[in-house]
Parts: sequence; C-alpha cells; structure tokens
Amino acid sequence: MGQSRNAPIGVSASTRSEYLQAMEKYFGVISDAQSIAIVGGGAVGTELAADLKTDYPDKEIILIHSRELPISGPFMDEFRHEAVRVLHKLGVTTMFGQRVIDESAVQEDFSLEHVKHANILPELIDSVKRNATLVTSTGAKVHADLVFNCLGTKNKAPLIHLPSSSSSDAPVFSSTGIRINNHMQIDDPKYPHIFAVGDISNQAAVAKYAGAAIKSGNVAGSNITKLIRANGERVELGNMGKRRGGGVYSTMKLVLGEHNTVIQSEDGVIPPEMAASMSSPDIKLSKVLKNMAVGKFPTLGR
Repeated sequence: MGQSRNAPIGVSASTRSEYLQAMEKYFGVISDAQSIAIVGGGAVGTELAADLKTDYPDKEIILIHSRELPISGPFMDEFRHEAVRVLHKLGVTTMFGQRVIDESAVQEDFSLEHVKHANILPELIDSVKRNATLVTSTGAKVHADLVFNCLGTKNKAPLIHLPSSSSSDAPVFSSTGIRINNHMQIDDPKYPHIFAVGDISNQAAVAKYAGAAIKSGNVAGSNITKLIRANGERVELGNMGKRRGGGVYSTMKLVLGEHNTVIQSEDGVIPPEMAASMSSPDIKLSKVLKNMAVGKFPTLGR
C-alpha cells in the first residue's frame, strides 16, 4: 500500500493471527463505547461512520469534517450530498465546516521502537483515543468515549531506495510518490522493468483512489506481459488513456453500511435505487477470496 494511516485504519499485522488479535481488541473497545467520534470525512471516515452506525444503531456516531461537504477530490457535489443523505438516514450526526483544534483524551502507550519508525510506517501507531473531549473551530465541544482519527496519509516511498540514473534528473521518489510515466513504469531509463501503480505513484492525472488504482494495475499488468512476451524486442505499451472530458479518474463507490452504496461513474452519480442494488453485506469480500482461492474469512461475532 503506497499510502498508509495510523492504526486501526492502517494495518500493521503481518500474519492472520496478528490481524485477528488486533480486530478482537478494536471490537472490544467499540462494543464498550456508547459514543464514537470520527475525525475526517474523506472516503475512509465516511464509510467508517456509516458502518459503525449500521452495526451499532444505538450508539452515538459523530462525523467531524473541516469542509462543508465530505469526500474531497474530483467528485460532484451531487455525489457528496447523496453520501450526506445516507449518513443522516442512518442516524449519523455530522459536524461539517469544523476543524478539531484542541483535544484531551486518554491514548494508548507505544514503544519507542514503534515511534521511531512511525514516520514511514504510521500503522505502527494506534490513533484511537478514549474518553475524549474535542473542541472544534466553531467553539463546539464533543465528548466521546472513543475517537477514530481518519485524517491524512503518509507515503511509503522512502522505504524503497533507487537512485536516479543521472544527477540532473528529478528524484525517483518525492513526497508526492514514485515518478512514473504513462505506462506505469518508473520514469527513469535505468528502471524500465519496475512499475508502480495506485497511490504510491506521483501522477496527478491518476486520482489516488481504488478505481484508479485498479485501472493503473491493469495497465501495468498488461505491459509487463507484453515485455515478457517481446523477449527484448521493441513493443508498444499501453497507457491509462484519456478520460472523458479530460482530468483525473473521478469514479468512486462508497459503501455506507450493508445496504447503502453511493456511486459516481464517468457518466455522473448513479440513482440511489440502482446503486443500492449493487450493495453487498460483505463488500464482495467472499467473491474476492473465492477468485483468489484464499478460503474462509472471519465474520462479525463469529
């Protein structure tokens, strides 16, 4: 994953048992809380708020976001308003146009080893806070048993060390990601065999969301296959292509609980009834695991 967040949104587990152990911990703290605040109304925060309210309808779920509407990025206001409509239908309390400027809370303790590496591996640090009082930029105070921080991400490009082929070249890695060309190859003549896709790339024309990541992954996979089959011969590689009307890849599917989905396609926002028919209680995880031949997966409470 090119971008990551603090735990539990970012996952640091490297084995199935570690992951299940972490999820059991968070299941416990969520179950014990009566009020939960989520700071950050991007796609992650919005989906988390809807999921929590769906699974725990009697809990108070509060979503705080600095802008007037959730979901930043190249999306239509109609898409954002539909997401807000679903949140309110579920019973989520929204506080938009407000930034958290102060807080007091009980937070987990971490080892110095975790803190040392947290700059490039933020998932090592647990951002969950308990018994919190948040103060927003409007002066509002929010008391919550539990707070999830869904703000911002960190780029993992510093984990990889590849020098530019020339001192005059721009760095292969920067704060915006790995420098790539339209074929998803690292944009350096020294590394035509290395590809980077999704949110670790620096391409401004590729929005750093799942849909664009899937598309760029398909392009990279196809190009790798072409290079292998060409066996050193010159071959024409594919690219991301042009969007209708230009601009970035601005499609998104928001899964808001088990039965609500908000979708922006290339043609606009899909009507709610049609989008709802595309919902799946397990977010189509069972289909993915079947296709990957992984096997069974744990479900809530079992």
